[in-house]
Amino acid sequence: MSLSAATTLSGSTIAGTGGTTVNWSSLGISGNKNIIVVTADTDLRVRRQVEVSVKTPTPQASAPNGYTQARISGIYKKPKLLANGKITVNTVKVEVAYDVECTPTEIQDMLDVGAHLLFDGDFTPVFKTLNLS
Repeated sequence: MSLSAATTLSGSTIAGTGGTTVNWSSLGISGNKNIIVVTADTDLRVRRQVEVSVKTPTPQASAPNGYTQARISGIYKKPKLLANGKITVNTVKVEVAYDVECTPTEIQDMLDVGAHLLFDGDFTPVFKTLNLS
């Protein structure tokens, strides 16, 4: 389906189903970042990891309400050993930014639509084919 006719569900429940459990473990929190890794990946060159970072709102006179937005991001990194022996790192980045005046319901709605970008059949073909139509 074309993005020009894409649909999402409002108030839906987003849940991953099926699959196999993957265990993650934190390497520790440093500043505003927590790095977690897949414990079963023993080859450190290709160990999967997620970097989660948080930026709390700070006062800023030029911002619409006097504060910057809260920003939370997660970057999934999956290194791949190529046939030529070199390593490339494939990534997925998810970021949420919202004003401090947003309600929990408004934030949840943003998370739901963001999940649709990753799971919904109208959007996932764009990521797989690089075709914006």
